Amino acid sequence: MAKSLLVVITKPPYGLEEAFAGLRLALAMAVNGMKTTVLMLEDGVFNSVATQKPEAIKMPSNIEATKDLYDFEVQVYVVKEDLQARGIPESSLFEGLKAIESAKMKDLIAEHDLITTF
Repeated sequence: MAKSLLVVITKPPYGLEEAFAGLRLALAMAVNGMKTTVLMLEDGVFNSVATQKPEAIKMPSNIEATKDLYDFEVQVYVVKEDLQARGIPESSLFEGLKAIESAKMKDLIAEHDLITTF
């Protein structure tokens, strides 16, 4: 039986439901006791920007969805190279995120029994 889950977020925060759905899946699994980790990469790194204004487009906040994970000790990582490729400085990330080198991704994959991508 699987004991851990890595949720990989590759989609931007708004305009699509995938990123929000992935964050909520991570929360559901963590609430039910599964070791859960979230990794934001590719366009998913846009979910990490602190200046999001979801109310402008009447969407739920992916920042708040991510911060809900912290209550259940879910680690949330952002790939540095993907931030850099999109011109996003690490200083623009909201609190609680950890920026990692892309080489660390294989370690995260190896540490988890299940991986799902959104």
